[in-house]
Amino acid sequence: MMKAIRRWEMDAIGRERLALVTCEKPRPAADEVLVRVGAVSLNHRDKMVIESGRGLSLAYPFTPGSDMAGTIVELGELVKGFAEGDRVISVFTPDWIDGRRPGNARAPAYRTLGGFYPGVLGEYVAMPAAWLVHAPHTLDDVRASTLPCAGLTAWFALIERAGVKAGDRVLIPGTGSVALFGLLIAKMSGAEVIVATQPEKGERVLALGAGAGCRSLGRSFPRRLDGGDIHADR
Repeated sequence: MMKAIRRWEMDAIGRERLALVTCEKPRPAADEVLVRVGAVSLNHRDKMVIESGRGLSLAYPFTPGSDMAGTIVELGELVKGFAEGDRVISVFTPDWIDGRRPGNARAPAYRTLGGFYPGVLGEYVAMPAAWLVHAPHTLDDVRASTLPCAGLTAWFALIERAGVKAGDRVLIPGTGSVALFGLLIAKMSGAEVIVATQPEKGERVLALGAGAGCRSLGRSFPRRLDGGDIHADR
C-alpha cells in the first residue's frame, strides 16, 4: 500500500474550495523525479489564481503554488543530471527555457506551475526533471524557495534587460517580494537605490543592509492626478 501524503487542492474557484487533503504519494515517471518539499514560497499571483482563476485553464482537482525548494528522493529511469539527495528548486515557466517567450499579446503563453500545470503545495511532488534546477548551496529551503518567481523577475528586469551597473540610480517602487529582491540586486551591482515606500517601512528598508546608498522617499512619492497617493507597494 502506498504511503499517504497531504497536499492542498481546490475543486473549483474560490478560497472556500481550497482544502488540505490526503492522497497517495506520487511515483515519478521515467523522465520525472520525486521531490520531498521542504518549503513553498507563496506569491500574490497564487492568491489571485485561487480566488479568481485568472481566466486560466485549471484542471481540477488543482494544486496551487509555483515556487518550491526540496530534496530529490526518487528518480525515473531516464533522468540524468540529478541524484537522490540533490536539493532543487522549481522552474516557474517550465516550457520556456530560453529566447523569446512563446505566444503573443492576443494569445499569451501562460503555462506555469500552479497556473496551468499542477502546483507544488504538497508534501511530495513528482515532475519532469527538466522543470527543476539545483538549489544554491548557500541558501536553506525557505530562502531558496523565494527565487523562482520573485527573485528571477527582479534579476531579469535589472540585469538582463536594464544592465544595471555601478553608478546607476535605481528607483524601487514599494517593498513587496520583487521590490526587495530588486533592492538587493541593485545594491550588489553598485547602484544607488531609492525606495518609494511608506514612512513606517523606511527604517526597515534601510535595516536590510542597503547602507547610505538607499533612501526611503517616505510620503514624498508621486501623487495621482486626482490628488491621491500612489501606494506602489500594494
